Amino acid sequence: MINKELWQEFRFDEIFTITRGKRLTTLDQISGDIAYISSSKKNNGVDNYILPPSYMTIYENALTLSNSGSVGYCFYHPYKFVSSDHCTVIEIKDPNISLDSHIALFLKPIIEAMRNKYNFAREINNERLCKEIVILPANQKKAPDWEYMRNAIKTLSKNVIFNNKKIVANAKGNAIIDTSKWKEFRVREIFTIERGKEQIQELDSLGFLCISSSGVNNGIVGYKKSVNKIFNGNKITLANNGSIGACFYQETDFCATQDITVLYNPSLNQYVALFLITSLTLESHKFGYGRKWNNARLSNTILKLPATKQGKPDFEFMENYIKSLPYSSSL
Repeated sequence: MINKELWQEFRFDEIFTITRGKRLTTLDQISGDIAYISSSKKNNGVDNYILPPSYMTIYENALTLSNSGSVGYCFYHPYKFVSSDHCTVIEIKDPNISLDSHIALFLKPIIEAMRNKYNFAREINNERLCKEIVILPANQKKAPDWEYMRNAIKTLSKNVIFNNKKIVANAKGNAIIDTSKWKEFRVREIFTIERGKEQIQELDSLGFLCISSSGVNNGIVGYKKSVNKIFNGNKITLANNGSIGACFYQETDFCATQDITVLYNPSLNQYVALFLITSLTLESHKFGYGRKWNNARLSNTILKLPATKQGKPDFEFMENYIKSLPYSSSL
């Protein structure tokens, strides 16, 4: 239990610097290695990876807050990024304090608690944000106690359980990716592509897992006893409708609705799948209700991936990279 006796109120602009991002339309974006943060609440706010124009500031180790779209969502970015004009970049004002993942995780729910005050008609502009009051632990000098925040999250993280297993950080840390020698592949060059066959209206309480175009619960909408097509496990499902672009790894046998495309490659496993799902998700912003990600468009979608000397997708690299990430042992 966190002791809040020594906490106190701080005006937002007392402790944070805030900077509004710059507009860059999708048509003007050039593919690159810098994360472009939008007002999405998915994928940590990352909308694309771009080569930013000179007028955009490249940030690193900062928070972003969505001003419109998914109003009030806050994300931490330890990597280099640029921000759209629908986001505010938040940094700690004290130059002696370095933001890290522990402090960021402590601040995230506190900042997001103001979300219920705002919406599309009342966006979080810089003037309103400056006047916001946040309640934080304070030290004897009546300044924010950043060390307390850091240690509180470190203590909590020791007790995190995932799939009934204690989470253990991988000692190797993050592997830095050099994408300069990566190659572009069309989706049809990587996967066999097949559409689901089921109707979502005909569900049962037991049977095969049925994958729909939902963006939650791994796409699972229920069960079906009598199915038109059973897909073996170890495949990726991608939503063509509903939550367009929602992409999940299916470990066990399943069936899929007609709004789902099933992707398979013999080199697939849970690690390779997580790498490829990220690449697919980065392309999903190009599609929507007026431009569905149907099989024809999906087949021609280009993914930039690590390649072998023979010019083939380097699935071994993908697997090893995911295994190198913190907490991969808990997958």
